[in-house]
Amino acid sequence: MSQNLLIKNATILSMDPAVGDFADADILVQGDKIAAVGPNLNAGDAEVVDGRGRIVTPGMVNAHIHTWEYQLRGIGSDWVGNRDYHANMHKKLALHYEARDVYLGNLLGALNQLRNGTTTIVDWCHILRDAEMTDVAIDALEESGIRAVFARGTVKPPERPGEIPFHKKPFPREEVHRLRTGRLASDDRLVTLAMAILGPDWGEYDVAVHDIRLAREYGLINSAHTYGRKGKRVVEDGYPRLAREGLLGPDHNIGHGNCFDEDELKLVLDAGCTITATNLTEMLNYEQPAMLGRIVKYGATPSIGTDCDPYFNSSMLWVMRHAFLHQRELDNRSLWKEGQWPAKTQHSTLTRDALYWATMGGAKAFGLDRKTGSITPGKQADLIMFDTRTMNLFPGGAGGNPAHLVVMYAETSDIENVLVAGRFAKRAGRLTFDAQRLERLSEELLHSRLRLFEQGQFRCEPVERGPQPAHFHI
Repeated sequence: MSQNLLIKNATILSMDPAVGDFADADILVQGDKIAAVGPNLNAGDAEVVDGRGRIVTPGMVNAHIHTWEYQLRGIGSDWVGNRDYHANMHKKLALHYEARDVYLGNLLGALNQLRNGTTTIVDWCHILRDAEMTDVAIDALEESGIRAVFARGTVKPPERPGEIPFHKKPFPREEVHRLRTGRLASDDRLVTLAMAILGPDWGEYDVAVHDIRLAREYGLINSAHTYGRKGKRVVEDGYPRLAREGLLGPDHNIGHGNCFDEDELKLVLDAGCTITATNLTEMLNYEQPAMLGRIVKYGATPSIGTDCDPYFNSSMLWVMRHAFLHQRELDNRSLWKEGQWPAKTQHSTLTRDALYWATMGGAKAFGLDRKTGSITPGKQADLIMFDTRTMNLFPGGAGGNPAHLVVMYAETSDIENVLVAGRFAKRAGRLTFDAQRLERLSEELLHSRLRLFEQGQFRCEPVERGPQPAHFHI
């Protein structure tokens, strides 16, 4: 059981309009829940945590990450989109993953998320071949202490003669039944279950129908990778067909979706689907912008995630900042195109919006907003404390905009404390996970990486540059 805590005299960004924000107030944590928010709260027998010079926000929600890829960092930023990603990841390196590799990636990857201020992840785990891999992936999440939606996915090997290709394979019912009637039967625990399905972009239509119906049978959210690029989908009219059959709803999450045209976007949002942008991936690899402002235009809330560790730093601080900058750039270009530059009123995208996407956005997308995403009495005590006395944030805490400071300035080193369900996962700038064990696991993860490279015959080759296109500017 978590102990009672009183965070005293902090700047609070609650992300809950009913609670409001405070320049100098307290947060009372009783057990795993937030009991009260406001000035001059009575500590009782609670441990007092000094909040002076700190900004407290809800823990961030990373709504789309392939945590198992953690040991493959630093190899993919110069790849060409999905072509090289699938060739190197799913058709090469993933083939050599064993259960222990999944465990190591998930455990250290989750700890890294906690270190960076993320208290909840949607672990889109599409490396799983069997129950053993599945179970150790969950073991790792539980041992880390993070809150996680374990989106159980399936492996995507290359096609081989005589074998059924992955895009024709329905989700394994026996695994859903085993998990949903076993260790992940309850939705009132730190690690809960969802399904990471192929969807109509990556699987045949009957497979998509089967998978969505299976998820509904077991009361699970299902999430699909969906770029929406016409001419590249397995099923060109998949989403309109699913909508007509009543198979789309708030229980269907779309990862990416950045190439949807306006009619398709409106169709999925009208059906209640949620969309998660992994804006760094979209900026890196795709021809259309991340789904941020386009979602807001229809009155929906974006969620954001880090996606792939092989590409870049998987800190939600990075993603949140770049989401804001990316959308602000698009806003500026639109104003210029419409002859309304400079803006006559406040910009349509503010730093606070990005913080909301990184907290409540992800919580809403996966049905966790009754538990987390805001500093609200009755919700779980998932909190971040930023120390504004650091050189990086100083002196912005004195009369500055705290949301602006968090989104545009904060780095991992500025995160003093991280709490998940009232327990410290990071305290005084250090993870509370056993340091000696972390050192041993890190050494083992390095050996895992090198073995995967050797068995997968993988090398980071220099990039061959072709002629630069006419629109390339220096």
